[in-house]
Amino acid sequence: MENQRRRKGSLTSWLLVLSVFALREYQIEGLRTTRAQEHTHMEKSPEKQASLQTHHRHECQFTAVGKTSLLDYTVLHVIDDVDVCSYDKQNKQFVVKESWMSLALGEEFIQHKKKVISESEMYFRLALTLLSRNDTKSDKNHTIQLFAGCELDNDIDIGSHIQFAMDGEDFMKINDQTNDWTAMKPEAEHLKSLAESNLGSKIREKNMKKYCFDMMRKILQYSSMKENVAPEVIVSRRDAPDGRVTFNCTATGFYPRSIQLHWEKDGQLGVWGQESSSGTLPNADSTFYLQISLELPPGDSDTGYTCVVEHSTLQTPAVYTVPEKPTVKRPWAMALGLLTVIILVLSCAGAFVIWKKKNTGHRTHEQATVDGEGTL
Repeated sequence: MENQRRRKGSLTSWLLVLSVFALREYQIEGLRTTRAQEHTHMEKSPEKQASLQTHHRHECQFTAVGKTSLLDYTVLHVIDDVDVCSYDKQNKQFVVKESWMSLALGEEFIQHKKKVISESEMYFRLALTLLSRNDTKSDKNHTIQLFAGCELDNDIDIGSHIQFAMDGEDFMKINDQTNDWTAMKPEAEHLKSLAESNLGSKIREKNMKKYCFDMMRKILQYSSMKENVAPEVIVSRRDAPDGRVTFNCTATGFYPRSIQLHWEKDGQLGVWGQESSSGTLPNADSTFYLQISLELPPGDSDTGYTCVVEHSTLQTPAVYTVPEKPTVKRPWAMALGLLTVIILVLSCAGAFVIWKKKNTGHRTHEQATVDGEGTL
């Protein structure tokens, strides 16, 4: 029992080293990026500054897989769902996805990033080795993941997060609003107390600001991740046989990701029924999609409703009117009308046939009379 506790404590200590190292990487890279940017002499035009006036998100993920050795190790940086840079142990290459991103980051930053990633493999390998010592009954590989990210809205820091996972299960994470760490596993309790110390908090705050927020700003100031695209909007309604009415408002093909859709009635914002949302989802072409629905309560007049769309590509909110209920004839009325037409057609056809027969018979009788008189 005592050995097991020591092993857990040892593992927790190494995870602390690993987390401090990862956060240290944020700090060093942020400082290096700042220095590199100071020497690139890039102009910040109004167009480039405008790219910050929307919602943006920066995510970073470290993933290590192995047991007594490090079998796989990957690092990925993503801004606004667009890959920025990555590293894969299999090919030992650090790749920046676009040439303009390389200019934004600077050569000094890129070279330093390669060095830091190479060194970080040792820390993850040690963590996996310690984790495997506690699992002597299995030969399976283990996975350690570190997730970190931050968000901007109108160039304002609105939140960040750091989370650890082990073998696909949450290990510990931080509540950015309260600066409190939550231990998801008993082994994380020791790491939790150290991470919540003044030193741990200062390291986290400084490095998230320098690296995550500031680095994202520098890239976005150089260029938007892609061209802004206005949403295509379709508003429809569905009238169920039981009288229920549901409105759908679909916006698709837009970029950047941030968008707002809401319902209004007679120009007034309110809660008019049961609302639901698909959430903002990615399309295959790196644009986004969002659908909201409104189911009206029984007895609602279902008139005067509009879907209001707000997006950075629109100078003013766009208002789309819900179509009115389509006028549909009752089935029995349509059937009766069709039957009436058929009867009229058949009646006319029958009268024509009778008239034709009579007319033909009369002509035959007259011809026979004439022929008879001629033979006499």
